[in-house]
Parts: sequence; structure tokens; C-alpha cells
Amino acid sequence: MTSSRFGAGPTSGGVLGLLLAPLSHIYGAVVRLRLLLFRAGFPKPRKVAGVRVISVGNLTAGGTGKTPVTIMLAKMAGHRAAVVSRGYRRKSRDRVQLVSNGPRIFEDYPKAADEALVCALALKNVPVICAPKRTDGISAAVTLFEARTVILDDAFSHLSAYRDLDVVLIDATDPFGGGRMLPAGMLREPPSSLTRADAVLITRANLVPPGELDSLRKKIASLAGEGTRIFTCDIEPASLVGPDGAETPLKRLAGADVRLVSGIGSPEQFAATLKGLGANVAGHSTFPDHHPYSEKDMRGVLDSLREGELLLTTAKDFVRIPGPFRGRFYVLTVEAGVREPDFASYVAGQNA
Repeated sequence: MTSSRFGAGPTSGGVLGLLLAPLSHIYGAVVRLRLLLFRAGFPKPRKVAGVRVISVGNLTAGGTGKTPVTIMLAKMAGHRAAVVSRGYRRKSRDRVQLVSNGPRIFEDYPKAADEALVCALALKNVPVICAPKRTDGISAAVTLFEARTVILDDAFSHLSAYRDLDVVLIDATDPFGGGRMLPAGMLREPPSSLTRADAVLITRANLVPPGELDSLRKKIASLAGEGTRIFTCDIEPASLVGPDGAETPLKRLAGADVRLVSGIGSPEQFAATLKGLGANVAGHSTFPDHHPYSEKDMRGVLDSLREGELLLTTAKDFVRIPGPFRGRFYVLTVEAGVREPDFASYVAGQNA
């Protein structure tokens, strides 16, 4: 991997890039000032007594696999775990929103956020709570469910919440979001922020050659703190759920003509996954990340569907599709798996 590979990814070039560059400099200056104040003790992270907190986050905007990693960590935590999410783009204005108590889901989209709903659907015994102020959500998890471990989804930059373990995800296919701060690039924080990470998970490691992965590990090691552990994580297909809600073998996709619908951070990875399963991608209707699908959107998708094609989407997209149209879709779910066998013991040891 060459050094330019680390800057690969979505950026705004040409005239637009020149126009956005000053905004990126301003944004970067604000972020650096905020981090400087944090190092000086402002704000001081608030710790909720009696609970261990694991934060999952990233440096970039867009998809790095936070939701499947959050689900994986919640399953690893086991008894008396809870998930707390910001609840991005949810319609509810409740300070603390109980999305599920584990067995029962109380809210649907758009009142609840899509990522929180995906967690709630995947975690049958783990409560899911949305709270813009994460400490409010942590307190609710302790009060309502006597939680002993809380997984914070997308909380690396939420500096006011104390965490016992800071896990940062780096997408192997686009490690540093174009190498530029928002809005010209995709970086929320500079790569130097990796010094705050306890552990870095290189996600989608299965999608890059081993040589690139090794070079990326070395790059991350040069940026992170001396004690930061670096792990590799694959995000792979887990199941195919049919329109009737029943699981269908993934081999059903081999040779099948599929039409994809997605509004996620990495639509190209979704298409690549389907091709890797042997599907023929006949078309891909892409929408902005977190797009709230309308009936008009769905009618347009159905109009493009050809005889014999399977209509397929992601779990995060499925919860945003209007109810009357959900019965037309196959849903591909994914799961995260860490390659290093000591990852589970590392997490348990850090949170004992």
C-alpha cells in the first residue's frame, strides 16, 4: 500500500473542492480547539457509578461497521448489557427514549432511529436506548435494567461521557476518508485523535489484500498511543431474510438477478458483497445515508423491477421502508467477527 492509498476515498475535487477547503480548515480548527479544551479538562467526562462503558466510534462520517460491531460487543457482554445510541434523525424529542427492553420493541421508524432499531431487532435480550446525552442513556440503563455493561454506539467524539474502553473503527477500504476534514473530506476528527483509542478495529479487513492490511496496521500503529491494541474485523453476510420473514439460505443468491435499494454510508460495499455471493446485480437504487423512504420512492423502485428479479436491501434500510412495501423485500443481514482470538478476553479484561 502506498501512502496515497491512505488518502483514498470520497473527497470533493475541482472547483467544489476549492470552495469547500476553507470550510474544512474552519471545521478542523474548531475540532482541534475542542480537543485542546478536552485535554485541559473541559468538559470533564461524567462517570455513572456501577456500570462499565464501552464506546464504539470512528474518525470519519459514513459507514465503518459501527452497528454490527455494537451488536457483536453487546452479545459478548452477555447478561445485564444495554446499548445506548444518540438516535440520529429520530423524530421523538424525548430526552431518553426506550426503543426496546430486549424482548419487546416499543418504537418504529421514524420515531426511533434506524440504527437503534437494527440493534433492537438483532438483540433479543439487550435493551436499546436512545439519548442525545449519552450519560442520560447510561443512567436510564442502570436504573431501569440494572445494566452492568453499556455499549455506546457512535460515541468516540462524544467527549462528555466517560468510557472504560474506547474502540475506534477504521474501514480498511477507506481508512481516513479522503485525508481531509469535513466537508471537503470525510474526517470528523484528525487521525492524530487515535491516541485516545484503547483499541482500533480495522473493519472490512476481508475486502483488501493482505499487503494493504499490513501497511494499514503499521500506519495506525504510528498514529495511535503506545498501548493501543489493533485488531482486524471482517463484516460478512450473516443471513438472507425473505419477504415472509423467514431466513433463506445465502446460496439462494448464487446466480440470482437482484435489484438493490440502499441509503447507507457505503453502498458500493453492499453491491460488492452481493457480487461476492454470486448474485447478478441488475440495478442499484441509491439514496443518501439515513434517507427516509417515501411511498413515491418505493413506487419508483417497484416500477424498475423486472420479472424474475429479487428486490434486496440492508437491515438498516428495511426499517426505514414504509410498512406496506416491506413485504416485497429480501433483507441481507451482516455480522462482525474479529480475527484475533484474544479479542473477547481483551474486552473482558479491560472491563472487569
